Amino acid sequence: MSEKELSPSTCFNFSFFKDYMRELRKVDDTITLRLNSTDTTSEQACAQFFKDLADAYTKREHAVNYCLKIMDEQIDAKYKKLSEDPDDFDTQNSVFADETKRRQVANERMVEEIVRDRTLQVFKSKCRVFDTATLSLKS
Repeated sequence: MSEKELSPSTCFNFSFFKDYMRELRKVDDTITLRLNSTDTTSEQACAQFFKDLADAYTKREHAVNYCLKIMDEQIDAKYKKLSEDPDDFDTQNSVFADETKRRQVANERMVEEIVRDRTLQVFKSKCRVFDTATLSLKS
């Protein structure tokens, strides 16, 4: 999994954030290759793989939620500053830029849903012995 630390600066630099998410999605990107080298007739092996998926999803969900929280706090502080000085055009521009970055991070939730659906579909087709009905990767 990712060894990088998530920080507020990572959240506001969308390129860094995307790289962070891409690193956390490696388990999804390599699912077919990994499942081909896993004993998919073993319920235990499939259970371990499913745990790896769930761990990755938890980390990605945390990353998105953390960044949205950090961004909301900063945007709220800037709106407060604007309420005190509505003619502060530098702050206005900064708010617009931050809101754009926030939307991009929020869009990662939709990407995440698509990635999870595709991954789970592949997992179910390869690990038929493992019952995912009682477990969920959805948040």
